[in-house]
Amino acid sequence: MQESQVHVAQILRSHPTFKNFTAETIATLTSVAKMEVVPPGEMIVREGEKCSILYLLVSGSASAVRKSAGADPIVLNAIAEGDCIGELAFMDGGQRTASVRAETPCDVLLIPAEALMRTAEGHAAMGDLKSALASVVVRRARAMSDDMLASLRQQLEIKTIQNQFGYFLIFTISIFLISTALFYLVAEHYVKDVYDPGFSWQTILFLAIPCLVVIKTMKIPLADLGIKREGLWSSFRESVAICIVLTIPVGIYLYGFKDPTVVNQSGVTVDIYFLLQYLANSLFQEVGSRGLLQGLFQKFLDDARGHRAIFMTSTVFASLHITFGLDAVIVTFFASFIFGYVYLRQKNLIGVTILHYWLGVLAASLVAF
Repeated sequence: MQESQVHVAQILRSHPTFKNFTAETIATLTSVAKMEVVPPGEMIVREGEKCSILYLLVSGSASAVRKSAGADPIVLNAIAEGDCIGELAFMDGGQRTASVRAETPCDVLLIPAEALMRTAEGHAAMGDLKSALASVVVRRARAMSDDMLASLRQQLEIKTIQNQFGYFLIFTISIFLISTALFYLVAEHYVKDVYDPGFSWQTILFLAIPCLVVIKTMKIPLADLGIKREGLWSSFRESVAICIVLTIPVGIYLYGFKDPTVVNQSGVTVDIYFLLQYLANSLFQEVGSRGLLQGLFQKFLDDARGHRAIFMTSTVFASLHITFGLDAVIVTFFASFIFGYVYLRQKNLIGVTILHYWLGVLAASLVAF
């Protein structure tokens, strides 16, 4: 046996598809097989050609490609060292369904069906070979089926996200329209006191309508809005600790440094009614801004870190306070940044709601007392 034939026999014996062949079958295949070197960019097989040759990629890498309407062919999948090529055409003599292009220098082993059938043991060797290749075809068909299902799922997810983005866009436009309408309402003096709880609740209710529509239409679960048990207590403890730290300097200022003769002219009153209604107000605001808006921005912007989502949410949140003046817009913009990062860290709405509520109470106390 020549040196090249010895090398081919070693390749066949070591390959998982052919390792169980008898010595006679290996010898028959070796007698007709030959090695070729294919340079990068050259085609190993061509789409549409009718050729009953089995190829085995001994070394190198290749790609299965198909013709397309454009200039460049479509890459279907990568072919790695040890893969069989053209097993279907080898078995049934049909046309090649795709081309195979060498991506690197490739050593390829060729086994021609016609030459094999002309040998004395050709029929027996062909039977063994087809039996072995059947498992290769089944595995490849299963892999293709899995890829097609994965692709179909991905397309359905993309379609769903497109539809959801449409609702989200309508939602954000609605928020800005409501904010603008409320601003002109105040500008025309229909509302005398923007700090009146009644006006505040009317604003919340107006904004709640598009929020509820989007939540119901997009079927957003409560957990995605931050309303969940997971992380609740850690979020609660962390935010309470922050509130205690913030209360200390405010208390020191109110009792030790603020001029008691300054009269409260803002109309803000901190009483039990204010404390209760502002708590509910804070919860509604955080469900809409952090739970819904920030979550959707992070989803549609594919913002894993959340920085862009927080910036966009802060911009929208600040615009809703335009009726309270430019100072309120600036303050709420930066406050929303803080709330956004707290929510991004805690992933639970209870903590950011407590922080929002208590900062509002402290701010009102600084004005009222």
